[in-house]
Amino acid sequence: MAPTALCKQTITALLALWLVIIPASILAAPVSSGLANTANNGLAVVDSDGTLYYLDLTGDIYAGVQENIYRLRPGEIRPVTISADEAWNLTISGKYLYYSNWSDQHHIYRMQFDGTEKTKIGNQPASQLTVVGNWLVYINWSNDNSIQSNTIYKLALDGQSEPQKLCDDQAENLTVAGNWVYYLNASDGYKLYKIKLDGTSRSKIADDQVLFMAVADDTIYYSNYSDSQKLYAISTDGQQRTKLTDEQVGFINAANGFVYFTNTSANHALYRINLNNHNQQLICDLGIGPQPIILIGNSVYYNRLFFTP
Repeated sequence: MAPTALCKQTITALLALWLVIIPASILAAPVSSGLANTANNGLAVVDSDGTLYYLDLTGDIYAGVQENIYRLRPGEIRPVTISADEAWNLTISGKYLYYSNWSDQHHIYRMQFDGTEKTKIGNQPASQLTVVGNWLVYINWSNDNSIQSNTIYKLALDGQSEPQKLCDDQAENLTVAGNWVYYLNASDGYKLYKIKLDGTSRSKIADDQVLFMAVADDTIYYSNYSDSQKLYAISTDGQQRTKLTDEQVGFINAANGFVYFTNTSANHALYRINLNNHNQQLICDLGIGPQPIILIGNSVYYNRLFFTP
């Protein structure tokens, strides 16, 4: 069922209402070339031509629903389904899309932009998949809580070599920025950690217990569970730790001088905060629980809707 709450946006009221009530599967999203997905939520990506690829629900609530992969080219108003796999952690490199295929035990798959040449890459189940350079970086997905599960690996894009484990930590919220992998170390109470892509220089960044985080411009933005989930910022070298707001926050993403967050203190509504003056803006309140926040160019993909704040 389409949400009925009205997003407060800097576009006309009529367009704002239209964007809220039209589901992503039939919406021509305003997309610019360039990707800001620092929180590694993997629900939407865009190629160099501005073509959008995103996950959206298909099916019905009685027969079951799953996230399929859709494509929407610039100027088109109707997306096409390029894969009926139940997908997650969508990412992009060169001429291929990569994703965690929940239809095949969470294994990594790749395919061309038209859905052809679909190939399984490696044999490990993967979550929080991302691409950096010639590597796939991911968490070896597992349901159990043993020390050997949920560890960080990297794998060559062609999958022709053995995966390399970066460390033995149980990891969550994996994010790659530059030559570093940032993550929450569940083995150490969900503290902020980083490690280089070659598996060296592993270090703790802060002692705060963290719920969610995003990395942008040498800064980590995070929900500080040690301080009632308030929004904090800290440089990637562990300096300049600062509280940005007393609001309780959930999901986070950051780009273009703003931090976007779901506001636990305000019905889980979607907000953003200006990093220059710390002014806060309500983006939308859809009356739902917190959802991952995807930033594509100047657009936000949230709860299967695209809109421009």
